[in-house]
Amino acid sequence: MKRLVVLLSLACGLSAPAPAQGGKKPGKDERTKQELMQLERDIGRANVERDAAFFERVEADEFLFTDSGGGLTTKREDVESVKAPANPDVKLLAYDVDDMKVMLYGKTAVVAGRATTRGLVRGQESTAQSRFTDVFVRRDGRWQLVAGHSSRLPAPRK
Repeated sequence: MKRLVVLLSLACGLSAPAPAQGGKKPGKDERTKQELMQLERDIGRANVERDAAFFERVEADEFLFTDSGGGLTTKREDVESVKAPANPDVKLLAYDVDDMKVMLYGKTAVVAGRATTRGLVRGQESTAQSRFTDVFVRRDGRWQLVAGHSSRLPAPRK
């Protein structure tokens, strides 16, 4: 959640996988990649809905997020920021991810992609984009987010 507030504040001043060819079922690696891309979309939804319980489940206890400015956020800090009253000057309307690439390394996965956020900042609509890299580890039959990084993209020239 903190990364969204940072993105929207900075703004103020989905690739779906292709269907398998020939009707074949996707292999295990492809299903895992699709699962992780869906998890990234779910992270976007949870940010918009300020769903602290979702982040409690998905973020590992040792989770660490690095923002564009080099700031660090722990799981506890991230979940508390979602539970705290929303900033009345900033309202997240959409958080869409696309251009994702998933790399699998056994029980570890890296997802890189682009996030586009749209929100209201002091009543003005604002859109921002960033590149993200998230690292997941498979534990107890589910993927847990252990680390994330986001770097904002420059606004397109008009």
